[in-house]
Amino acid sequence: MTLKIRNDDIYDKNGNWLKTISCPKKLARGDLDEGAEGNFTCQICERTIHNTDFMTEEQIVDLLVHYPDSCLSINLRNPIFQTANLED
Repeated sequence: MTLKIRNDDIYDKNGNWLKTISCPKKLARGDLDEGAEGNFTCQICERTIHNTDFMTEEQIVDLLVHYPDSCLSINLRNPIFQTANLED
């Protein structure tokens, strides 16, 4: 399974929308504190940012289905993500 990123939206393998990627605080990695299990904590809003490098596709989908407001750290070099054009 591959998660597609089109514009600022994440879709599952079936094309179902999961989340819009956006941080209203426009944070950089330096604004985050390393937390437990490879995740980060935001110094400004004190929310957990889930590091998707340590998650499977199924775990990401499950997290977003059950907790749609979750924050994610996404590395576009991670092979579970595929960037897509508008036509895809």
